[in-house]
Amino acid sequence: MNYRLLHAADVHLGHRQYNVKKRQGDMFLTFRKTLQESVNKHEVDAILIPGDLFHSRDLRPSILESAEKAFEVVPDDIPVLVSPGNHDQNLNRRAMTWLEYLHQRDVITLLQPDFEGVSSGERPVEELFPSLASAEENEGTGVDGTVSGYVDLDVPAFDAPVRVFGLEYRGGYIDTALDQARTAIEAVNNRAGEPAHTVLMAHFGVVDEVPDLGASVRYTTLQQLEGLVDYLALGHIHKPYEGPADDPWFFNPGSLEAHDTQEARWNLGYYVTDVERDSIEPHHHTSKRRPFYSYDWDVDGYESWANLAEAFDEAVADERPDVVDFCSAEQYATSDGTARAPVIDFRIQGHLEFDRRDLDVDALESKLADAADPIHVQTKVSVTTAEILDLVEGLDEDAVFTDTGTLRTEVLEGEVFTTVAEQTPYAEEPGATAEVLARAKELVIEEGASGESVADYLQRRRQEVFADGVGAVEPEFDDVADRADAGGVDAETFAAVQAGENVDPIEAARRATTSDTDGDPDHEGEDVKADTPMTAERGED
Repeated sequence: MNYRLLHAADVHLGHRQYNVKKRQGDMFLTFRKTLQESVNKHEVDAILIPGDLFHSRDLRPSILESAEKAFEVVPDDIPVLVSPGNHDQNLNRRAMTWLEYLHQRDVITLLQPDFEGVSSGERPVEELFPSLASAEENEGTGVDGTVSGYVDLDVPAFDAPVRVFGLEYRGGYIDTALDQARTAIEAVNNRAGEPAHTVLMAHFGVVDEVPDLGASVRYTTLQQLEGLVDYLALGHIHKPYEGPADDPWFFNPGSLEAHDTQEARWNLGYYVTDVERDSIEPHHHTSKRRPFYSYDWDVDGYESWANLAEAFDEAVADERPDVVDFCSAEQYATSDGTARAPVIDFRIQGHLEFDRRDLDVDALESKLADAADPIHVQTKVSVTTAEILDLVEGLDEDAVFTDTGTLRTEVLEGEVFTTVAEQTPYAEEPGATAEVLARAKELVIEEGASGESVADYLQRRRQEVFADGVGAVEPEFDDVADRADAGGVDAETFAAVQAGENVDPIEAARRATTSDTDGDPDHEGEDVKADTPMTAERGED
């Protein structure tokens, strides 16, 4: 007899994608459908959600209500185990999170470690995961001490329990957190006895399997858990993956709903995992979700807007049957088998032969909406004009255009980013800086990475490219004058620059800061400190 788990992640309840109300509803409907299938069809014994149950830490009451409503389909005897993702956490760790609220109402069982004092050495790392007994005595973690770090799931057919640990999102500290988790899991197993199987829920990515979006580790770091952890239930990256290829033990199901066009191409879903006495067998299932349909329109060859609009009308009418057929696929269709209205990814490309101002994008979107009846049309315009051709005249034509003549916008972006980098303190490495800026833009727009994930990436790349720090920039006269007008430097510094003398920017900043607070009763008795990046014993979004 086996024990069956549902492993789903990155639910993002409350995500109002494109500010479309139906997309917010999709997050709820897809999640509830997943729970229903898991309970009624797959007959799972427990549910694991390693992070990002919610899309935002600031919830409207209706979103919290939808979470409770979704969990109503789960019988009371099926535990719902949740660990915090970056979207679930509060900036202030002393404030109650919505996960803790659901935990207190017995809707979920929240699992998270207690890092307070561990990294500083005030508490031993062996105490990282509070026991359920400690939580029952209000000596666990969370604002009221009622949250444990692990739970034992009793399986009658096994001689020992299935032990599930929860590791919260740790951002750039994930490598250290995994090392601490290994020591703490070993300590728990020594105290409480060896389990039949050990499961760890966590919220980070494995860069050997997917692009580095921040809060990710390499497999060489992860290997310390192999053999100790039998099933690593991951969340955070919306693309499904598992590894290592020869004998996988870490699994990431992907998000349940697509959060951008690229994600819509992935096999999103969840795992139904059979835990047997001597083995663990995960099976990935596709989730029921909203279809994304891509439609490309080439503007080449049309001498006027009228000619283009007439041809577009005919083309979208011909496209209608293909849209219906695509949206009728099993993973998209409604419960009665009819096609579900899609989100349309509309790309306008090619070389425009008439005035760009005559290209009525709104009219094209309206025509497409009338023909395909989508809930939203997301449009990207990537056309060349005579003006753009003048701009790229000095660049290699093969590098700027594809084989079909489509403009490679990333080449132009690279030129712009390089130019920007050359005018900043990072001018020593303009090429590398431009690559970092381009990747950050890609993370946000194309991959939907969170702000904290992008910040992690930027911080890491800055440390790699500028290992010795960024060189001081000597202020020019106009720059210092502008700052002086705004109270940014003191009179002594301004006079020195005006006289052509060399100025130490650090000393100038110190004098300016001191002069700003001298005689100010609001700052009397305070120490003036330079701005430095904040570091804390916690994760990030």
